[in-house]
Amino acid sequence: MHTEDLVEIRIHGRGGQGAVFAATLAAEIAFRMGYYPQAFPFFGAERRGAPVAAFLRYSRSFLMPRCRIYEPFCVVVFDAALPKDAVVDGLKKEGVLLINASEDLLASWPKIAGRRKLYIIDATHIAAEYGLLSSGMPLVSSIMLGALVNILQLSPLQTLEETLKGRIPKFERENLEGARRGYKEVKEVVVDANSR
Repeated sequence: MHTEDLVEIRIHGRGGQGAVFAATLAAEIAFRMGYYPQAFPFFGAERRGAPVAAFLRYSRSFLMPRCRIYEPFCVVVFDAALPKDAVVDGLKKEGVLLINASEDLLASWPKIAGRRKLYIIDATHIAAEYGLLSSGMPLVSSIMLGALVNILQLSPLQTLEETLKGRIPKFERENLEGARRGYKEVKEVVVDANSR
């Protein structure tokens, strides 16, 4: 038994992109906003570049399921090259899809999103601008976190910034700037209903 305000989110990425870290920080933000959160990872092959999933749920009630999320309200995709059918599997019909993609790489996502809300942010480009790279892989966690917090209206920008401060000492300024840009630059993709 759980309350009706339960929000469940599944994050898909590749090892090293920061999907698990983003879920953990989002849970902390939810806690600061008065929710009871859970965040946990799921790993297959534990190596850099391998597909990973992270789960986040929060509610005003502490009565929540303790399992993986199979029917999320929101799916976040850190790498648009991941298999599309797998990442949207179970996404609720009234759900939300957030993709790290530039507009020119967006082609097939509106059809996959169907009638769900679709948001994009070019987190890879922003990460490259700020030098947020590790072994050539863009570290997009703070940027995607900023976008997620905005589209879910989870917290104001100030709470996001306060949560990030001190968490990534080596690249704190870059991650703060990236999170701000993710929060401000995420945009909804509006598709003509006749073309779906």
